[in-house]
Amino acid sequence: MATAFRATTKGYRADLEPHERRLLSSLCADVITLLQNREKETTDTPDSASEDPEFAHFRAEMAGLGGDEPLAAPTDEVLRRLLPDALDDEEEAGHFRRLSESSLRGAKLADLRTARMLLESSPVSIQEEVAPMFGRALNDLRLTLASRLNLETEEDAERVHELALASRSKDSEAFMAEIYTFITWLQESLFSAMTEFLPEEETDEDMGSA
Repeated sequence: MATAFRATTKGYRADLEPHERRLLSSLCADVITLLQNREKETTDTPDSASEDPEFAHFRAEMAGLGGDEPLAAPTDEVLRRLLPDALDDEEEAGHFRRLSESSLRGAKLADLRTARMLLESSPVSIQEEVAPMFGRALNDLRLTLASRLNLETEEDAERVHELALASRSKDSEAFMAEIYTFITWLQESLFSAMTEFLPEEETDEDMGSA
């Protein structure tokens, strides 16, 4: 049975069953594939197959920076949640997306790959400096499942909660709801552990006496 994250002298630790770690790792891999497909969609060129691999990463990082046309938002609903428009105006959002999406996508890929690596160990032990990456990866898993569950409103959240608690044989939607609830709990426990030892803010009185 899974235990919540707790603070330790070396960071944060949670005990997860092997099947729970495999499930989370598999979900990370699925989201990584989605983001990589989006990367190919926005950076592929006719001669990309023959490109020197040594420059592939550099090309991906610089993709779109020299273009003038706005970059269209993803059509996949999950990617639209993971890579949302930053502005309300569609054209302005497209121009901003061309400048910023590649770095955002790269950061998410790094978080998810780090999470997969951490999930290989039992218990799951996370050093303090890496904990935010693991937390962001869990959040991207939640966004992915929320999109698949059409979770938009408070009423939707209540529906998902009820599905997760249903004792009857679960269909695919109920199973996703159960996983969503589990990931939410795990993420909240990590953030609670992370805030447990945050330094207190200095007051004006403290600063005056220093």
